[in-house]
Amino acid sequence: KIPLANTILLLCSGASVTWAQFAVVQGSKYQASVSLIITISLAIVFTSLQIFEYATSPFSLADGAYASAFYMVTGLHGFHVFIGTCFLAVCLLRLHLNHFTREHHLGLEAAAWYWHFVDVVWLGLFIFVYWL
Repeated sequence: KIPLANTILLLCSGASVTWAQFAVVQGSKYQASVSLIITISLAIVFTSLQIFEYATSPFSLADGAYASAFYMVTGLHGFHVFIGTCFLAVCLLRLHLNHFTREHHLGLEAAAWYWHFVDVVWLGLFIFVYWL
C-alpha cells in the first residue's frame, strides 16, 4: 500500500511542479509559491513514507539479492528525491527573492525537469520492484 501511495504522491507532485512552471510564465508569483509548497510537501511525505517502509520492512539488507537490490535502487531514488526537494526549496526561495521572471526562470525549469525525471524513474521502480 505504501508504494502505491508514494506513486500517487509523486504523480501529484509532478502536476504541482508543472503548475508552478505555468504560474511563473503567467506572472503569478502567488500561484507559483503555492504550487511549489505543495510539491515540496508531497516530496517530504513521500520521503517519510519511504523511511517508514524501510523501518517496517520484513527483510533487511543482508537477506539476499532481492533485499540488497531493493534497498539499493529505492535508496538511490530516495537520495534523488532528497536532492530534488532541496532544488525545489531553493527555487521557492528564489521565487520569493524575485529571481524568476516570466522570461527568465531557467532554474525552475531545470528543477521541474529533474523532478519529472525522478517521477519517471519511480514509475519504473514501482513496476519492476513492487509490482512484478
